[in-house]
Amino acid sequence: MCENIMTRFILVMPGETDWSKENRIKGCLDIPLNDRGIKQAAGLAQQLDQYEIDALYSSPLSRSYETAGMIADLKEIKIKKNKDFQELNQGLWQGLLVTEARKRYKKVYTLWEESPLAAAPPQGESIADIKNRVVRVINKLTSKHRNETICIVGHKVVNAIIKSHYLKLDLNKLWQILPDEGTWEVLDISNGQ
Repeated sequence: MCENIMTRFILVMPGETDWSKENRIKGCLDIPLNDRGIKQAAGLAQQLDQYEIDALYSSPLSRSYETAGMIADLKEIKIKKNKDFQELNQGLWQGLLVTEARKRYKKVYTLWEESPLAAAPPQGESIADIKNRVVRVINKLTSKHRNETICIVGHKVVNAIIKSHYLKLDLNKLWQILPDEGTWEVLDISNGQ
């Protein structure tokens, strides 16, 4: 008889930052939570109290790590920082308002929005690059945490890549499944998937 071994992932989005409110591109810059983001993180921790969490991983960026800290305090669990969960490096676009990036880098930004696999931010990371690092670490975690529940506090693109890969969604539709800040979702991954 073949046993179905699963790892449950709870994918958490950090709370709001001031740059989120401004529609400014954060990428892998370390932008902290604002007051609303701190409240969202506390609310997330309360919502996740219903789950038995065996391990908690976080991007090293402060907005994720602060959010993970609220969960860790409530669940009395240690946070494991993992740089592979750091957000997509958006190169020269980081720090710009989305409207500024669209205007300054019109051709590549339009291609990025229409077909994310065909473009990358200037001096930044491609979707293929981030997919490789994220899928590699998730595969390691599914082997390490068989039949356990793992909480990952990542970022928009990181969490969307995980979801799209394991649900076999088209990466060119990535922008349609980006999670909102201060939200979470559960994804069950079969070991060996």
